[in-house]
Amino acid sequence: MIIKSINNLLIRALCGILAVFMVVMILSVVWQVFTRFVIKDPSSFTDELSRYLLIWIGVLGGAYTFAIKRHLALEIIAPKLGRNGQLILSIIINVVILAFSSVVFTYGGYDLVSSTLKNGQISPGIVIFGNNLLIGYVYLAVPLAGAIISYFGVVDIVSSFVALIKKESDVPAEGVSQ
Repeated sequence: MIIKSINNLLIRALCGILAVFMVVMILSVVWQVFTRFVIKDPSSFTDELSRYLLIWIGVLGGAYTFAIKRHLALEIIAPKLGRNGQLILSIIINVVILAFSSVVFTYGGYDLVSSTLKNGQISPGIVIFGNNLLIGYVYLAVPLAGAIISYFGVVDIVSSFVALIKKESDVPAEGVSQ
């Protein structure tokens, strides 16, 4: 039960963060268009801000869709398998996703963030409290999304194992709706 509460809290937090980022991005783009065409003096930071927010929305949105099981899936094999086959297939798929997200997103993303922060790469258009935004903070979306995908992958693997061992009929397999 505590895992379900953590999952729901994490999903709601992701949804809220993504909604705020979308609103800020939309306002940024509207402000850019207004300042460019009405005031004839385009705002300097809104282009970069909307670009960076789009990166965060895209990457964290992928983690969110994985968390709510709405990610892209080809359901060719699963419907032809029995319940146990679907659970085993779910475990295999989630192990592959876990390996990819752990190595590429989490480890590779951490390496990317640390190297760009170490090199001091900055964003020329966004200044926060007198300092230019470090690009490493923009790239932080990648390891964060990798950690979230890895967490939900582990949860799915464990729940599939439990359902397989207990032979519960009330635990749905991956991709099977209740």
